[in-house]
Amino acid sequence: MQKRENPYTPGAGRKPPNLAGRDGDLENFQALIERLAEGGYERSLIYSGLRGVGKTVLLMEIDMLASEAGWATTDVQEVGSQPDFRVTFARMAARLLREMSRRHRVRERVERALGVVKAFSMAVPSGIRLKLDVDAASGVADSGDPEQDLTDLISEIGEVARATGTGALFLIDEMHNLDAPSLAAICIAFQAISRNALPVAMVAAGLPDLQVRLMSAKPYADRLFEYHELGRLSDAAARTALIAPAATRGVEFEKEAALQVVQEAAGYPYFIQEYGLELWNEAESSPITVADVAAVREIVTDSLARSFFGTRFALATDAEQRYLAALASLGDPPYRSADAARAYGARDQRGVSIHRDSLIQKGIIWSPRRGQLDFTVPLFAEYLRENHPLISFDDAGA
Repeated sequence: MQKRENPYTPGAGRKPPNLAGRDGDLENFQALIERLAEGGYERSLIYSGLRGVGKTVLLMEIDMLASEAGWATTDVQEVGSQPDFRVTFARMAARLLREMSRRHRVRERVERALGVVKAFSMAVPSGIRLKLDVDAASGVADSGDPEQDLTDLISEIGEVARATGTGALFLIDEMHNLDAPSLAAICIAFQAISRNALPVAMVAAGLPDLQVRLMSAKPYADRLFEYHELGRLSDAAARTALIAPAATRGVEFEKEAALQVVQEAAGYPYFIQEYGLELWNEAESSPITVADVAAVREIVTDSLARSFFGTRFALATDAEQRYLAALASLGDPPYRSADAARAYGARDQRGVSIHRDSLIQKGIIWSPRRGQLDFTVPLFAEYLRENHPLISFDDAGA
């Protein structure tokens, strides 16, 4: 059991050796591209869930399936890093067109489409200039209206895909980062794609409130996309995610040891990978035992505190950290906003609304429904109660 042979891969967007518990999601995607390839109708897919449930990894697996089916893909792209979402879409569109040109030898048609991409990029106020050796198209995707221009751009991608007998797939991660006008433009563009039966699809992922954000942007978004919530794995799938990578190296788990890890990881894929990594490094021989689990428990807890929980906590200001501690002091989520305000020490919710809204914007908490709050990070309340209890903030302020 050499460290260099460790098969476990905790980390953001790192694909595990075995993608357990997501077979149904992959089958849904396979059906989507098959329907679109036949000229049928199928809604694009939106996945939401807490941090660490494997949203990015699922997008990566879908990317591979699409490529194997002959579709052009954008690769998984995180949105929100650019001030204007159109910058990201311009780059994704150019990538799709180049891939279709490489595969299908349709250079002339693709160059016309790249002219649309260039016009689209030039209409962005930030003044982005993609290095495209073509003339910008005129009168298409250059109005400066994000909704109309994005519709023109994605429709052009769809026409090229249809001409080549293939499809184009947009893979978008962290979609919750986009503001309402950006989400509205995406809704309008994909409504046009559906209406014209073009072979273009989007698979996107974000935090649990992504569906609500889309519906706030465009009320018909609830019918435009197919929504799926990614949660913790079942016990059987979690056990597979734990033992299958080791099995590829000829290493086994004692039944009780595997059961303990599944319980302590609470079915969350990231935590399972973290436990697997440390167990592989600690165990001296196969099978991995209950004693091995006990030996790494503190190591795993410390690693998660530093690299998973602590990094999110550090994003909050001092006042926001106190608000998080106040939430956690209430027990298990979801929490009533009014109770959180009282625990914080505010007279009413207005006194903490600035902290609540800022934490939602930072993606640390979210609102499952009006008047309720929850953490976007699984088991975050337990971490806060153990490491940053509200009483410590009271003492500090005394």
